[in-house]
Amino acid sequence: MPLAGQCCPAVETVLNTIWLTRADLRKLFEGDRLGFELWLMLHGVREYRALAETGSRLRLELVTAPTEDGLPGVRPALTNAMKSIWRGRADLSRRFDAASAPGQQELVWWYFLCGVPEYGLSRFVTEQQRRYLNQPDGRVSQDAWAPLTRFMVEIWSRRADLRRRFPLAAKSGRERFLDWYFVDGLAELQFPDAVDRKQARILLAPLRGTPRGSPRVPRIARMIWSADDEVRRDFPDPESVGLRDWMYRDGAERYPILRRLLELESPARAPAVISAPDLPFGVNVVGYARGDFGIAEDARMAARALQARSIPVSLYNVEPSIEHSQHNRSVEALISDRLPYSVNLVCMSGMEAAAWAAAEGSPAFRGRHTIGCWPWELPRWPDLWRHAYDMLDELWAASRYTYDAYAKDCPKPVRHIPSAVAVEPTARRSRGGFGLASGRFTFLFYFDFLSSLARKNPFACFEAFRIAFPHGNEAVALVIKAMNVPARDPLWQRLLDETAPDPRVTIITETLDRGAVLDLCRACDCFVSLHRAEGFGRSLAEAMMLGKPVIATGYSGNMDFTVPGTAALVDHRLRPVGEGEYPFGDGQSWAEPDIGHAAWWMERLFRERPLRERLAAQGQALVAGTYAPDLVGREYEAALGQIASGFV
Repeated sequence: MPLAGQCCPAVETVLNTIWLTRADLRKLFEGDRLGFELWLMLHGVREYRALAETGSRLRLELVTAPTEDGLPGVRPALTNAMKSIWRGRADLSRRFDAASAPGQQELVWWYFLCGVPEYGLSRFVTEQQRRYLNQPDGRVSQDAWAPLTRFMVEIWSRRADLRRRFPLAAKSGRERFLDWYFVDGLAELQFPDAVDRKQARILLAPLRGTPRGSPRVPRIARMIWSADDEVRRDFPDPESVGLRDWMYRDGAERYPILRRLLELESPARAPAVISAPDLPFGVNVVGYARGDFGIAEDARMAARALQARSIPVSLYNVEPSIEHSQHNRSVEALISDRLPYSVNLVCMSGMEAAAWAAAEGSPAFRGRHTIGCWPWELPRWPDLWRHAYDMLDELWAASRYTYDAYAKDCPKPVRHIPSAVAVEPTARRSRGGFGLASGRFTFLFYFDFLSSLARKNPFACFEAFRIAFPHGNEAVALVIKAMNVPARDPLWQRLLDETAPDPRVTIITETLDRGAVLDLCRACDCFVSLHRAEGFGRSLAEAMMLGKPVIATGYSGNMDFTVPGTAALVDHRLRPVGEGEYPFGDGQSWAEPDIGHAAWWMERLFRERPLRERLAAQGQALVAGTYAPDLVGREYEAALGQIASGFV
C-alpha cells in the first residue's frame, strides 16, 4: 500500500512504520487505505503514542465523512468512523440495525455518548456536528442561564439517575443540571470538546450582579468552587483574585473543561507547548537489556563501554517479541523506566527502533540527541525504511561495511564507531558438561535461527566438514548450536536429516545463558562461520577474543577484524539474494562462500598446530586491542564530546 505523500513527514513516518511492522494489518487492509487509516485513528492511537500526537494531522475527512449508506433524517449524519466501529464490534452490530433510520440514529447517539470517550475521539468532532449537538432543544423550557441543548437533553433522557436528580420541568432543576453538565458531565463523558464558543462566552463571563471593581471571576470558576470541597478550602472567598488565577493556571490541569475554555477564549492563553527538558549529560542506552541474543548484547556492551569512561549511563529495556528469551540480568542495576539523560543511543535494528519510536512518541526524544546504533547485514538500507532515519540526529555504524550501507543514502551524519566486545562471563561448564567427546579437534558454529538460516548458512559448515574429513575416522567433531529454532521448520529438519548419519556432528538446541555459550566456545578448538553476510560478526569477535582460531567468509562486517594473518578467510563470489531468503533482499547481493576452500582450511588447521596457534594469537591481539570496552568507550567519549560542544 503506497503511503508516501499522503501526510506530513512526521505522520508519514509513523504510518509507514506501523504498516511495515504489522503483518496483521497488512493482511486485513491490503488495498484498503480508508480502512487502514480509520483503524489508526480509532484503535492505533491507543497503541502508538506518536500516532496519538500526530493523529490530528491525519485525514480528518476519513473519520467525519458521511457514509454512503447513511439514511435521510439521521442527525448528525452517520459517518465512516461510526460505521467502522459498528462493523468491528459484534455487540454493536447486534444492538443497532444499521440498515434502518432508527437503528442508525441510535448508533449515532451511542457514538457521541459512549464511542467518543471509549475511543478518544473528542478531537475529531467537527464544527458541523458540534453545532447540531449544541442547538437548543425544543422539548424543554429555555429560561435558564444557558440553553439546554440537544446533547444535554439526550444525556438526561438516557440516565435515570439524572432524571431523578434534575427534574427539567422545574427551572431550578434545569439550572442545577447545567451546573452538573459543565462541571462533572463533560468530564465523565471525556468530551470537553463538545463546548462551543457561545457556551464558552457564557461560562467565562462573571455572574450577573458582580459589583463594579470586584475581580471578574468567571461563572465556571464559581460553579467549580460550589461543587469542589478542596477548591473551597483553598479559596474561601469565591470572589477572590486567587480563584480566578487558579482557573487559568492549575485548574486547567484538573478540569479539562477549563483547558477547552481557555483554548476557545484565546489561543495565546492556551497552555504553552511543552518545552524541551533541561537534561543532564549522559547516555540512555535503549535496547533489549535483558535479552539472550546478539542485538541485546550490543546494548549491554554499549553501556559497559560508557561505564569504562565514567560517562553517566542508563539502560532503557525494550520488550522483544515473544520468540526471544529474557534471562540476562547482568546489567539490572543500570535499567530504568526513564530516559534521564540528554543523549539516546538506540541499539536495535532500524525497523525495531522505528517501531519503538512510534510507540513511545515525542517524550522519548524531546530535548535529547538521538543516535541510532543499528545492525544491518546487506549492502544497502532498504528504500521502504528510509523514513526510519527521521527519528535520528545521527547514526553510528559498528563496521565499515554497515557504514558504507548507511552512508549511501542516510540524510543524517554517519560515523563508524565499533561495538565493544567482552568475554568474561562463564557458567563453569567444560567440554564434558556439553556432552562432547574429549580427544577430538572440535569445530563450532552457533547462531540464532531468527537471524535467518539463509544468511547464517549452517549447511555450508556441515558440507565443508564432510568434504574435509570424508573417511569418518579422523579425530574431529563438529558442533552446531542453534537457538530459537521453530518446531517442525522444514529447513531445520533438512539439516537434522543431513547430519544425523554422521556421529561426529552434535546439534545443540537447548537455551544457554551467555556464560554457557562462551564456555561452549572455550570448550571447542576452532570457530567456523560460513555466513553470507554479517553486519559486525560478534560471535567471530568473541571467539577470537577467547583465543580461538576462526574460519570465516571473507566478506562483510567481519572484515574489520578477520584480516589475513588473524583469521582463515574463505573465498567467495557475490550473488543476488534469492527471493524470500532475507527481508528486503530484492536487488541486493551477498556472498556465496567457496565450500571447497572452507574444507581446505578446516583440514589445514586440524593438521597444522603452529598455524592455528599463530592465527589465534594474532586474532586475539587485534580484537582485544580494538574492541575492548575501555577502547570503544574512548571513541564514544570523543563523539559525545563533539555532540556536547555542538559539532556533529
